[in-house]
Amino acid sequence: MARLEKMPELDIIAGYKGKIDFYYWKGIPVARAWPKSPGRHRSTRVAAQWPAFTYAAREWANLDPIVQAGYREMAYHGGLSGRDLQVRSYLTGLFRPDIP
Repeated sequence: MARLEKMPELDIIAGYKGKIDFYYWKGIPVARAWPKSPGRHRSTRVAAQWPAFTYAAREWANLDPIVQAGYREMAYHGGLSGRDLQVRSYLTGLFRPDIP
């Protein structure tokens, strides 16, 4: 990540699309190499999480609208969507029923 003195013009940013990613980090203009996909090869640990992630993502549609609204409210200022928070909560065990 490189810190910039100021954000370049949109025409310049558009010219680097796919090569350099310009964004603000904590209010500071920065740039970095465009993130690259690791392709089809994933680590064993990452692949092991796919079934749990798939289950959690599908469960969003099965939640009562009142529960979905609660997740959206909790996620409102956190930079996540309600669905993202629900999936994260499931994967991390944040809202496990066996914890008092």
